[in-house]
Amino acid sequence: MVILCSNFPYGFGEPFLEVELEYLTKQFDQVTICTTDRTSKTDGAQFNVPKEVMIEDFTIRLSLIEKLFNLWRLVFDKELQEEISIIRKAYHSHISWGKLKTMLVSKLRALILQSRLENLIAHRNASEFYLYSYWADDAALSLSYVKKENPELITFCRVHGWDLYFERSSYFYLPFRKLIFNGLDAVFPISENGKNYLLSHFDTIINRGRVYQSRLGIKTVESLPEPNQKFRRFRLISCSNLIPIKRVELIVKGLSCVNNLEVDWTHFGDGSEYQRIVSKSKKLLGPKENIEYHFPGRIQNWKVLEYYSDHTVDLFITLSRYDGIPVSIMEAMSFGIPALATDVGGVSEIVINGKTGFLLDQEVEPKDVAEVIQGVAKMPVDEYSAMRSEAKNIWGTFYSADINYPAFCEKVLSLDKS
Repeated sequence: MVILCSNFPYGFGEPFLEVELEYLTKQFDQVTICTTDRTSKTDGAQFNVPKEVMIEDFTIRLSLIEKLFNLWRLVFDKELQEEISIIRKAYHSHISWGKLKTMLVSKLRALILQSRLENLIAHRNASEFYLYSYWADDAALSLSYVKKENPELITFCRVHGWDLYFERSSYFYLPFRKLIFNGLDAVFPISENGKNYLLSHFDTIINRGRVYQSRLGIKTVESLPEPNQKFRRFRLISCSNLIPIKRVELIVKGLSCVNNLEVDWTHFGDGSEYQRIVSKSKKLLGPKENIEYHFPGRIQNWKVLEYYSDHTVDLFITLSRYDGIPVSIMEAMSFGIPALATDVGGVSEIVINGKTGFLLDQEVEPKDVAEVIQGVAKMPVDEYSAMRSEAKNIWGTFYSADINYPAFCEKVLSLDKS
């Protein structure tokens, strides 16, 4: 198997692939990871990779000259012309320079990846290869090109959030959906919401028979920390990149409205908004004696799980404007931690309002966030314990790695018989 991903194992953006690899290496004689966007040549691996897994650096950096030199494609390239027609007729959208740039760069990157992949599998029996793109992006497009030249190959991709929902893209557009969704043997959305979005938004251009839902998974937790019923601060945890779409500032504003509860809030992660969020926290939460806050920054995934194992956490919180099904929620619920989240993407599939946590509208107000946090703290012990049990149960039923990844492997291996 050849896996195309962004920056794994060097970056922090694909932590869930670490667990999946354990199952893939049991099913395939050889696994090769090809990174397409490694951010730094000097940074070491952030995740454990089985010693038998090979890693290839396929990082692409297109220069301005290369982009300008290929502008002719916008007029003479048949695929680009067809994509422009799809935007107008299938998406009922207008053509903008942003969309044109997006599709041009996507195609150029895909062509480079195609060449590198074909060199990788050269002089080998193509029928032995399974090519897997972790995202429905330029890498997936390159697989459709390789598949066209080598029909005996098995090619497929996952679809998560930013690579699926047009609403999350700068230009309300993602390129070459028709080529990707019809050119591969299978497409695996990670949520029911994602599957429904894919089938409804691309119904005129997609082969529905190639779409299979396949959830991600978290490994089994052998034991859970005993809830501490003694007096202590209410422990609130969030875990995400500090970027605008995650709206961590909204957590800060929500906590600024909490007055009758002592809260200890820790956020794991960093990003472009780190300094701004820290400054906002000092301004709004610093004067409040009942609120403590901590920003330990980005830490390795296993350390977050270790924290859950060593501490009693009362509530996990994420207030993203857009999301798929956050792995961070799966991780928290594997420890029986209820979640407070915005009802976006596939979040409602794991956060069942009133059972495994609480859902808020996308455009939630800070006072509403505060109200739920204070409400959870006041819940009767039996009701809160039942919610923790439900959170643990929904993880075990739908998001266990021991269930989901073997099923995924089985489906992938069956593709050559389809």
